[in-house]
Amino acid sequence: MLNALKNMPMKSRLMLAGSILGVIIVAYMLMSLAGKPSYTMLAAGIDPAQTGKITATLDAQGISYQLANNGTALEVVSSDVAKARVALATSGVSTTGGQDPFASLDKQKLGASQFQQQVAYQRALEQQIAQTVDQISGVSGASVQLTLPQEQLFADQQTPATAAVLLNGTADQLNPGAVRGIANLVASSVQNLKTSNVTITDSSGAMLWPNGDAANGGVASKPAAEARYNSQLASQLNAIVERTVGPNKASVQVQSDLNVDATTQDKLAYAKTGVALHKVTDNETLKGKGGGASGVAGTGSNIPSYSSAGGTGGNSNYSHKQATTDYGISKVVSHTKVAPGAVNKLDVALVVDPSVPAATRTQLQKAIATAAGITPARGDTISTSVVPFAKVTAPKAGPIPTGMIGYAKYAVLGLATLLFLFFVSRHLRRREEGDLIGEPVWLRTIESPRPVGQLAGASADQATALLQLPGGPRRQVEDVVKRSPERAAQTLRAWMENDR
Repeated sequence: MLNALKNMPMKSRLMLAGSILGVIIVAYMLMSLAGKPSYTMLAAGIDPAQTGKITATLDAQGISYQLANNGTALEVVSSDVAKARVALATSGVSTTGGQDPFASLDKQKLGASQFQQQVAYQRALEQQIAQTVDQISGVSGASVQLTLPQEQLFADQQTPATAAVLLNGTADQLNPGAVRGIANLVASSVQNLKTSNVTITDSSGAMLWPNGDAANGGVASKPAAEARYNSQLASQLNAIVERTVGPNKASVQVQSDLNVDATTQDKLAYAKTGVALHKVTDNETLKGKGGGASGVAGTGSNIPSYSSAGGTGGNSNYSHKQATTDYGISKVVSHTKVAPGAVNKLDVALVVDPSVPAATRTQLQKAIATAAGITPARGDTISTSVVPFAKVTAPKAGPIPTGMIGYAKYAVLGLATLLFLFFVSRHLRRREEGDLIGEPVWLRTIESPRPVGQLAGASADQATALLQLPGGPRRQVEDVVKRSPERAAQTLRAWMENDR
C-alpha cells in the first residue's frame, strides 16, 4: 500500500489527500449533529432577579442549560430535567417567577380594614395569575387586571367578575390553541368568572380573546358558519359527482342561509285526565228508641214550650255519608335548547361538461338534490348548467418539503462517502496490480549474460522464453512483459549499468 502511494503522481496524491480530508470533515459534522444535546423547557416567566440563583445552582450540580426569552426562560438537557428540578427544590430556589405574591398578606398590620384586605388579596391574585401565564410557551410577559365585585344578597343583583390580560408580544408567537388555554386558565383561577368575561390583548392592541366562536356566545358567526357548511356540503356532493362522471366533468357549488341563533324552547303539556291527589270520606249514623210522657208536677210543666225536651214514641235511624276528592291536573314541562345551524334556505348550482350525456345530467341532478336535502317548500333551488370545462394541464412537481431536505442531505452525504471509498480503493487496487513494484525477481534468474540490445529488441514471446519461473511470480512477470516489453528492457538496462 505504501509503495503504491509512493509511485502515485503528485496530482493523484493531492486529490487523495483532499478527498480524505473531506470525508473526515463530513464525518465530524455528522457526529457533531448526532451528539448535539436536546434541550427541554424547564421554566418560563422567571424573575430576572432569580435567574442568577438558578444558574448558580445548576452550575454547582454540573447541569448544562441555556437561557431563552431574554433570560426569563430556562432550558436544560432533556436527560437532566428531573435532576435539575430536584437540585432547585433542594436549594430552595423558585422557578415560578420570584417570591410568592400571597406572602404580602402575612405582613398586613393589625387593624387593617376589610377594604384593604380585599385590595391586597386582589393584587396577590393578579400577580399569581400573571406568573402562571408567563410559563406558557410563547409568552414573554403578562399583566392581569381583575374586577371582583362585592357579593350581593340577591343573585339577580350580583355583578359578574371580569378579567383583562395583556400579553407581551404578538399572536404569531403563541402556539395554536394557547389563547383559548389562557382564557380557561384565568377563568378557572377566579371565583364566579366565566370564560366569556375574559379579555386577552397582545402588545399591538389586537384582540385575541374573545374572538370567533367565543365572541358570539360559543356559536360561530353567521358568515363563518355558512362558509363552513357550504364547504363541507360541496365537498360531499363533488365526491359523488367525481365517482359518477369522472374527474373534471362536473362541479357543485352550494350557497346556504343558516340560522345561528341559539335559543331555548319551553313546552308545557297537560294530560286529558286528572290525577287524584287527596280524598276525604265522612260517614255519620244515629240510632234511638221513643219513650212515654213525663214531666214535673205543677204549672211549669203545663206551660207550652218551643223546645222539645223529650221525644215522641217510636224508633229513630239517621245515616249521613259524604266523600270529597281533590284532583290535580297532570302536566309535562320540557326545556329544550335548540342548537344553532338550522337551514333557512339552500341553493345548489351544478355545472356539467357537454361531454356528459343529457340522461346522465338529469339523473345526476336528482341525486344531488336528494343528497343535499333540497326542500322546495322551504324555498330551496337547484340549477344545472352545461358549460365546457377548461383543459387541465399536468401540475409541475412542487418543491421538496422542508422536513425532507435534512434527511435527503444526510442520505446524499452517506452515499457520496460510500462511492468515494469504493472508487479510491478500486483505483489503488488497479495501480498496485499494474505498476512494477520493487525489483523484478525474474531478472535475477538469468544465468548467462545477455546483450542489452537483444533484451531491448526482444518481443514479448522472446522475453517470456528467457524466463523460467514457477508459480505465481512467473505469471505476473509474463503479464508485465506482455503489456510493456520496452519498459522491462529499460529497467534491465539500468540494473546492468549499476552492476558495472
